Amino acid sequence: MSAPAAIYLDHAATAPLAPGVGSAMWRVLDGADANPSSAHAPGRAAAAAIDAAAEALAALIGAPPEALVWTSGATESINLALKGAVGFAGGGHVVSVVTEHHATLDTLDVLERGGTRVTRLGVDGEGRIDLEALDAAIADEATLVSVMHVNNETGVIQDIPAIGALCAARGVPLHVDAAQSLGRERIDVAAMNIALLSMSAHKIGGPKGIGALYVRRRPRLGLAAQIHGGGQQGGLRSGTLAGHQIAGFGAAADHARAVREAEQPRLAALRDRLAQRLSAIDGVTRNGSGAHVAAPFLNVSVAGVHGDALLTGLTEGVPALAVASGAACSAAKGQSSYVLRAMGRSPREAGASVRFSLGAATDVAAVDAAAARFAEEVARLRALASAA
Repeated sequence: MSAPAAIYLDHAATAPLAPGVGSAMWRVLDGADANPSSAHAPGRAAAAAIDAAAEALAALIGAPPEALVWTSGATESINLALKGAVGFAGGGHVVSVVTEHHATLDTLDVLERGGTRVTRLGVDGEGRIDLEALDAAIADEATLVSVMHVNNETGVIQDIPAIGALCAARGVPLHVDAAQSLGRERIDVAAMNIALLSMSAHKIGGPKGIGALYVRRRPRLGLAAQIHGGGQQGGLRSGTLAGHQIAGFGAAADHARAVREAEQPRLAALRDRLAQRLSAIDGVTRNGSGAHVAAPFLNVSVAGVHGDALLTGLTEGVPALAVASGAACSAAKGQSSYVLRAMGRSPREAGASVRFSLGAATDVAAVDAAAARFAEEVARLRALASAA
């Protein structure tokens, strides 16, 4: 007899395809998969499918469709935003945050080695930056600010409207990593004074391998291209566009916009239910308060257990829980969470942390089963430790 399916609580890593995404992709593959740069009728049909997807994604962030640059994902979008802005300006001073995704942190390291000045702001115990410290850093001849909207490990939300206002007041462009906030938090690039916005499809139920970068058009923001070739997308990102993936991104954006107002409160209630059950376990500490955490996220540290043993027990036990310890990129590098360490957690607390991220298929039964399985595994590991 096969083991029961895992309880999937890792939507921050990848969300399963949303309704309508697969069919939207197949329609392009089956009938509009010509090169969208071609002038003939099949090419125009392919371009029309891409234009429709651009309208759907643009509506989700309050942007004009022509302000989007299609990329392979948020990582490429972040690279284009940071390297492009610095390259166009010929250097400068970039202000960011120590808890950013590695796509940002590693890119900043590369830029710094090339002579760009980089300031990395710390965070408080809740994972939020100090706005006065940010303003002081901006005042120190900053040329670009880059801040993640929703943290990929903890779900902590940075105050992007306030950050955008500070940047606008000093005339400094703001880049926002919206990989985890797209479709979950309200985003209005104009109202929030966002100049550059990085996005990824597979976090909102779209296909993997496709993302986008919003680039402000007024006042126009200069970027140095990072991929050269045929001059597509205004020369900012050359290469033939993957129409079927873009169509899937557009369908996912349409679905996210349609369900967000009802879905995010539902997920917040389920998240709080899970948090309440886990908090009843002795030695479980929540990382990030609910007031400043996006609805699908819950990150906890567990005292008295080894982090690797806990994750293995949860992901390999019955029922298995598809959860994460920190971010997938940190896990691949064998590191404890630098995000939690920056929030003041000890290396042991950061190492014995679990991230739950909920999604469309999550219901009360899944939450309760996950809580029971978690409590069972913690008790088992503590019993083994006390017997050793």
